[in-house]
Amino acid sequence: MKKIGILIFIGWINFTFSQDLDIYKKTDNSNYKIPDISKEMTYEEFKILGTNLRMQDMMIATILPGHVHFKIGEKKTAYYILGTRALGYGAWAYLALNNKSLFNIVLYDNYTFWNNTSTGDKIVAYTSVVLMVGSYFYDWIHGKYVLEEKQNKIRYKYAKKKAKLSLGSIKLNNKNYPALSFSYTFQ
Repeated sequence: MKKIGILIFIGWINFTFSQDLDIYKKTDNSNYKIPDISKEMTYEEFKILGTNLRMQDMMIATILPGHVHFKIGEKKTAYYILGTRALGYGAWAYLALNNKSLFNIVLYDNYTFWNNTSTGDKIVAYTSVVLMVGSYFYDWIHGKYVLEEKQNKIRYKYAKKKAKLSLGSIKLNNKNYPALSFSYTFQ
């Protein structure tokens, strides 16, 4: 059993540090394409616009609590996630020190085992699982949402500055009646 666990762990480590998988078609190389940058844009805003969350980040977040929030610059939230996951690991360590198995308590449902496990151990086991899994999903889902919101705010801010509202002139067309036009121009 330990050998299988070690093999799975080595494969998982190899997968997390290997080349990232792309599910969508990538049409251009962003390393060579130089974007038009507004003079008012800061480096932090530019960095947020260039940040993408990928499957590799999802795998790293399983090991490093708060990875997604650290990547998008939300350090306070990332430290909360780190603390929450540490509580989950602490509860798991508590069970291990008392010669209990988290996996046996949570996964196996036979009556003899349940009769031998105290209610307190069950609560600690389920709390541990909820803290570890919940903090992972919160990191990934909330981090993705916050990143998209930050990117949209930055795009909106600079798109608003680029857009000019211009009042067109009164023109006579072929039918000889006046017309008024409005136009948006983007530079």
